[in-house]
Amino acid sequence: MREIPVNRSFSRFIKWFLGLLLGAGIVLIARASIQSTTYLPLIPNEEITTTLTPTPSRTPTPTGTITITVTPTVTQTITGTLPTATPTRTQTPTPTLVPGVFIVDIEYAPLTHPLDEHVTIRNQFKEFIPLQGWTLHDENKNVFTFPRYTLTDLASVNVWTKSGVIDPENLYWGRTEPVWNDFGDCAYLRDEDGTLIDSMCYGNRALGQFSP
Repeated sequence: MREIPVNRSFSRFIKWFLGLLLGAGIVLIARASIQSTTYLPLIPNEEITTTLTPTPSRTPTPTGTITITVTPTVTQTITGTLPTATPTRTQTPTPTLVPGVFIVDIEYAPLTHPLDEHVTIRNQFKEFIPLQGWTLHDENKNVFTFPRYTLTDLASVNVWTKSGVIDPENLYWGRTEPVWNDFGDCAYLRDEDGTLIDSMCYGNRALGQFSP
């Protein structure tokens, strides 16, 4: 009987043991790999489409403090009608009255009746003037003598050729015919002493010579 060498048997045992260790190591590595892997269940394509809804990602909104300086611009709108310029009125100076008693008008050709002619006398004194005894006459020496009458300050009186009732503004000569010539005449006013106070001429008498 042949004897097997001891070294060869030991070598085979070592190889077998190493192979066993290698196989056990491969098994352990594979199991660890399987346990670490997460398997998802298989879902058909249609179910994925209806079930999964993509969630839109939000864009982050930057935050911070913004200071805005606004310079206001004011625009004024005027509506309406522009006012019409009012012309400046030139003030007429008030004439200074010259004190005295004057003949201011002779109505020598009235349109109503020939006897409606009259002479207007005005008192420009700031005092009462008694006219009793004064006279008014024309070129033909037709004389009117003032009765008892006082002409108040800054007042006027009419001396009518016709008849009438005396009042503070009217005196009446009482004639039945006109006195004042329509073509020209002069009226003379004298005080009770016969001093000529005032006179007025009209028509052709105003252009020529006259004798008071």
